[in-house]
Amino acid sequence: MTARPPRAAVSASTLFFLGLSWFQAAVGAEVVLVNGDRLSGRILQADQDTVVLETDYVGTLTIERNKVQSLRRDPVQAGTEVSAHSDAGPGAVADGSNPNQPQGSAQPPADDSAGPTVTTSARSSPFTPGNNLTGRVDFALSDDKGNTDKNEIDVDYQVEYRRGWNRLTSLGALEFDTNDGEKTTDKWSTYNQYSRLFPSRWYGAAWFALKHDRFADLRLRTLGGPAIGYLAVESEAMNLSIEAGPAALQDDFYDHVDQDSLGMAWSLHYDQLLWQGSLQPYHRQFGYVALDDKDKFLWQSWTGLRVPLASGFTGAVEFEYDYDSNPAVATKTTDTTLRLKLGYQW
Repeated sequence: MTARPPRAAVSASTLFFLGLSWFQAAVGAEVVLVNGDRLSGRILQADQDTVVLETDYVGTLTIERNKVQSLRRDPVQAGTEVSAHSDAGPGAVADGSNPNQPQGSAQPPADDSAGPTVTTSARSSPFTPGNNLTGRVDFALSDDKGNTDKNEIDVDYQVEYRRGWNRLTSLGALEFDTNDGEKTTDKWSTYNQYSRLFPSRWYGAAWFALKHDRFADLRLRTLGGPAIGYLAVESEAMNLSIEAGPAALQDDFYDHVDQDSLGMAWSLHYDQLLWQGSLQPYHRQFGYVALDDKDKFLWQSWTGLRVPLASGFTGAVEFEYDYDSNPAVATKTTDTTLRLKLGYQW
């Protein structure tokens, strides 16, 4: 039996729970001016003439309403984004009602010339909280070259749950095949993340990933830590986000000497609808580099073209690239996979 070196003092699970404290900071309101400036603080008053904003850096500001493009209230108080031309008061809620108005009193008719009162789309803007569940499940025929050379059937999934400014995301894939009663592929992976949006395009996150690949001698890889992310674009037509942070890695091998290291991890997510929604190119990548004396560099990417079909079904072609600079002995550094996928999304 191969002796195993002691584990690193800081584990992935430790960094995961420490990361929760990164995004528990107070989330205030934000006022966007017509010139593009953004002011954060606490809205004391908002009507059709002025907005009164209390800040920590210049005290209390009174801003003329015609200079305000939009404002978003503290999600604890309201959780809505109000148009610059809205007549809604500080207590207005998403259905257009005002809790300060006596029960049973008539609501004045909406003035269409004033523009929309509230924006409620969960994916229309990174500044808008949502409450929904979305996901996708894909089945694929694949052609692998590397540690596993075989055509096989794969299953992968992606699920995201949003509640207010909080998000839970889970991604995973499973490959398990047999040939004449013998196991030829035994590989699975999962990535799980909790994130919290700030009153801007930034967000904090804590994540962990697990991976198993029997034919790469990898019993279990554990990787995780906190991260800071940036939502460059988020809409139905296009999404682009990047994130980075410290991470701890633990590789538990069957026969090879185990590996532990501390380093930095980063990821990028992109997708976009083109040609009136008939094509959707996408790219997702993940990287890790050890910052201690360990020679460890990981790179994994998924690049594809998805075609929306009818009733939530999709078809896609995808190329996966998986690189490990220091794998187990007698295994290759690189795996590549080309997949034809049929999926369903909701």
